[in-house]
Amino acid sequence: MPTEKIVHIKEIGEISLRKDKRFKRLSIRMAPTKGIWINLPFGVSYDEGIQFAIENKSWILQAKHKKEEKENQQITFNSDTKFRTKYHELKIRSGNTKTYSSRLNNGFLEVIYPQEVDVENEEFQTFIRESIIETLRREAKYYLPKRLAFLAKKYGFIYKSVQVKNTKSRWGSCSHDNKINLSLQLMRLPEELSDMVILHELCHTKIKNHSSDFWELLSKHCPNLQAKKNQIKKYSLNII
Repeated sequence: MPTEKIVHIKEIGEISLRKDKRFKRLSIRMAPTKGIWINLPFGVSYDEGIQFAIENKSWILQAKHKKEEKENQQITFNSDTKFRTKYHELKIRSGNTKTYSSRLNNGFLEVIYPQEVDVENEEFQTFIRESIIETLRREAKYYLPKRLAFLAKKYGFIYKSVQVKNTKSRWGSCSHDNKINLSLQLMRLPEELSDMVILHELCHTKIKNHSSDFWELLSKHCPNLQAKKNQIKKYSLNII
């Protein structure tokens, strides 16, 4: 049965150590939004996996930098950009004004800029992103705690607390004492995918690894799991 242990290594950060009978040799794996993990064959100890990571620290740090660059690829927004959150659609327009401004109005996030300004200039692009983040934060703090509570009650899970953050590497997480963190970026996902993430973390309140028992439990509460896992790969945490 596959097992997993998450460790924090000085100067490298958080790494997952994964054991599976399918693994034939020690190897390092990395992917955008998924972090870094090491595949350990059965018979190889977690301590050996940690030492393997330390010995390959320079390679890991270089690959981690490339991964973060890929994650941080950003949209350049203009008046034709199609972008929406759960409750609002972005609308960028010029106006008779001397300053940038934004407001939520009848299902739209309106971002307004002076007519003489180049919409793609870095300062205005930053303002757009900050406006979107603030909108996501408002939506997330309103929606996610209530949705988490609803799904927990529906499926019989118990958690200690919930925090909403603008995370850079994970859609969500669950601590050893069942404190759940959810990314405000979930407000950009279709509900069935954000529910999958929430249920994923709720399942971790019962099973702290990604063993076959964990995936079986999640599949029980989240139909068409593999299709949803494939769909969420199309979304980046740091697109804005």
